[in-house]
Amino acid sequence: MSDEISTREGYDRWAASYDAVDNPLVAMATLALADAVRGWAGARVLELGCGTGRNALPILDAGAREYVGLDGSVAMLGRARERLAGDERARFAVAELTDVAAVQAAGAPFDVVLYCLVLEHVEKLDGALAAAASTLRPGGTLHLYELHPAMWHDGARAHFVVDGREQLLPSWPHDEAEWASVLPACGLELVEVRSWYATEAACSASAKLRKRLGQPVLLEAVARRTPGRSTLG
Repeated sequence: MSDEISTREGYDRWAASYDAVDNPLVAMATLALADAVRGWAGARVLELGCGTGRNALPILDAGAREYVGLDGSVAMLGRARERLAGDERARFAVAELTDVAAVQAAGAPFDVVLYCLVLEHVEKLDGALAAAASTLRPGGTLHLYELHPAMWHDGARAHFVVDGREQLLPSWPHDEAEWASVLPACGLELVEVRSWYATEAACSASAKLRKRLGQPVLLEAVARRTPGRSTLG
């Protein structure tokens, strides 16, 4: 049996078990992010939809000087604060990710803004991308890691199980054509798009990935804040 629930309610319920289960998308995103963070030494990094803060330590260990995580789920943020307790380089706050004022209050401008496995739950990207862009310094970069649309069309969705019942979260696919269409209106220039495939190395990090061996699992996009352009239309 399955239940359809809101994104915020779903992540509040999922928080207790999120880091304990084999999640193939998280495994693939972790591998992809490890490739990017090598270039973030000395950067101020903002993660929108930070969840349990799983990306914070890899980002800081790669040399970022500050990490700020925002999320709408109080339960997920509780896990994040436990994970980074005592690390003065990291801080967390509750925020609606399309609320420009709340996002900017996190300490804009940032060198890097990150959305990782979040925008699947957003039907219309304009508000979320405009909020992200509004916090970037000119020339700063926005990094997006999302469920690959090919995997979505094959039936994959964000979901988890509580008390034997599958919990389904709202989910929409986003592809390269949509990024290319929406990002410029937010003052962002699309500079790179990459598909990440389930390889043997990736499958060693997630047993569940093996059924996707050779298939695209994750879509990565990188955009740059265009100097002199308004991010709010």
